Amino acid sequence: MMTSGAPSASVASLKSIPLFSALGDAAVQGLLQRCPVLERRAGTIVFAPTQRAERFYVVLTGRVKLYKLSPKGDEQILHLYGAGNAFAEAAVLGGGDYPAFAEVVEDAALLAVGRSVLGEAIAANPELAMGMLAGLSAKLREFNRLIEELSLKDVPARLAAALLRRAEEAGSRGFRLGQTKRQLAAQIGTVAETLSRALKKLKQKGLIDVRGSHVTILDRDGLRHVAENG
Repeated sequence: MMTSGAPSASVASLKSIPLFSALGDAAVQGLLQRCPVLERRAGTIVFAPTQRAERFYVVLTGRVKLYKLSPKGDEQILHLYGAGNAFAEAAVLGGGDYPAFAEVVEDAALLAVGRSVLGEAIAANPELAMGMLAGLSAKLREFNRLIEELSLKDVPARLAAALLRRAEEAGSRGFRLGQTKRQLAAQIGTVAETLSRALKKLKQKGLIDVRGSHVTILDRDGLRHVAENG
């Protein structure tokens, strides 16, 4: 389903997103009028590496994962994006094809910003370019962290770090994973069976409690020690 702006998006909701926070109301309203809001069900592929990068997306509601597939078909999740996050802007700015797959993991509403609309918006509002640069810098740091963890740390350490980040995002030591264990395993570069063993190990150490999809961090300092020294 496709809509064009309200009720899925509003000037206020877009200005609460860091990327657009420096824009005036008129500039944001102009984006809403020119950019469709796409409503997509979980499991929908937003784009694939073979497709030309003609637009980037802002998550208004729901969640989207970016991932790559190995030659054997194994999935490596690069990032999970929730409400307020933008993705694929680097691909649009750089031209060429999308570098990865994007798939909706929770029913989502996505603001689709086309290349020509983006160019005109930046020309009229240079502060938008600064916002995009800040966002891209943050993503570069995130990818550097991912590479370091996958290269140098064992699975329990990667899992501990992922759980700490999730708790920080939730603002609580107790939170719902918001993804399947298979997806979490792909995110930290392992398989579901190894993830289950790592969860059990952290639980046996008294660092976490796991009940279904709900995780509670019992010893934050201990979990951080595992994350930093694994």
